[in-house]
Amino acid sequence: MTAATGSPSDSCALPRPSGRAAGFECRDIRKTFYRNSAFQIQALCGVDLTVAPGDFVTIIGSNGAGKSTLLNVIAGTFSVDGGELLLDGEDISKLPEHARAAFIGRVFQDPRAGTAPSLTIEENMCLALRRGRRRGLHMGVDSSRRQVIRENLCLVEMGLEKRPKTQVAKLSGGQRQAMSLLMATIAEPRLLLLDEHTAALDPKVAATTMELTERVVSARRLTTLMVTHNMELALAYGNRLIMMHAGRIILNVGPTEKKELTVAGLVQKFRDVAGESFTTDRMLLD
Repeated sequence: MTAATGSPSDSCALPRPSGRAAGFECRDIRKTFYRNSAFQIQALCGVDLTVAPGDFVTIIGSNGAGKSTLLNVIAGTFSVDGGELLLDGEDISKLPEHARAAFIGRVFQDPRAGTAPSLTIEENMCLALRRGRRRGLHMGVDSSRRQVIRENLCLVEMGLEKRPKTQVAKLSGGQRQAMSLLMATIAEPRLLLLDEHTAALDPKVAATTMELTERVVSARRLTTLMVTHNMELALAYGNRLIMMHAGRIILNVGPTEKKELTVAGLVQKFRDVAGESFTTDRMLLD
């Protein structure tokens, strides 16, 4: 991964990772929408993928390639038609989405999707801290939680640590997306899913969000899958890259080869493997 610009102060240093990062595996994952109808779509066609603990895998592909469907299947939003999803060797394919949310963090494209707008900044962060734990009657923000929340908020370098009582609805899109990232990672999930989480942001804010993403993922050693349309981002971040097309993984690039790839080289690899050009100019222009 590239080095992030700007180092947070010592008071904002991330705590040591708990070592919970998990290995993940897809085995022959299949998903069909509108089965047995004129609109039938085979979105995933036997996807096989092995991810080592701490890997940061970027996922690219043209529209309809199956990228977001894959993340939805892993998160439990969509059930699978066949195959297995293994987290550290344990099959999670049958677990409901709410159960997986205890150990899978996720950030969506829409900055509004990851936060509760009517709650304050610290209330949102407190809820995230409690992910995967039993929630009793006492859910207040006590002094110990408040300190952890402040340490995490100052990582964003947007001054949010000075506004803990501010309602999230009053934040900008970039601030909310930064909060969504912190909320998804503060409890150190075993797997982190990033679904085009910078696509709705302007270029400057997107760059800042990616720097924060890299800093958090690296410091916490989070096993991460990041979907993006932006080929430059896919090459600049992460230690592995996969390319999807028509519901399949057609290219799986390891760390050494990825460091040497260019956008032009990646386009050529797509043409070589898929036998066609990209179906959308967005892949080249982002």
